[in-house]
Amino acid sequence: MIRLLEMALDEAAWDSFSRGSAIRRAGRAGFARNICVGLGNWSAAEVAAGNWGSPEAVPVLTQALTDPEPLVRAHAAWALGRVGSAQARAALASRAAVESDEMVKSELAAAIES
Repeated sequence: MIRLLEMALDEAAWDSFSRGSAIRRAGRAGFARNICVGLGNWSAAEVAAGNWGSPEAVPVLTQALTDPEPLVRAHAAWALGRVGSAQARAALASRAAVESDEMVKSELAAAIES
């Protein structure tokens, strides 16, 4: 899933990946949002063990915090909140200092509080 989000954050890679595919209906932002949610939920086994999110995904989720689409930034913030590591919290705080979209600001605040 990490590689899928990396691809979705790159317009040219997304275009190449989705060309001729029904997945294109979700759009790049919708697809990236869904991958962020998946990375925040990680796997049923991790959830059962009381762990949420994928620490390995923090770098790409941090990159997603700068996506041009607020939908992607908001869901990346949510996923980073689920990870909850020091690196994830630092990325959230850094983005909160510069974010202008109200939806994303709300999600950043909720993620930082969790």
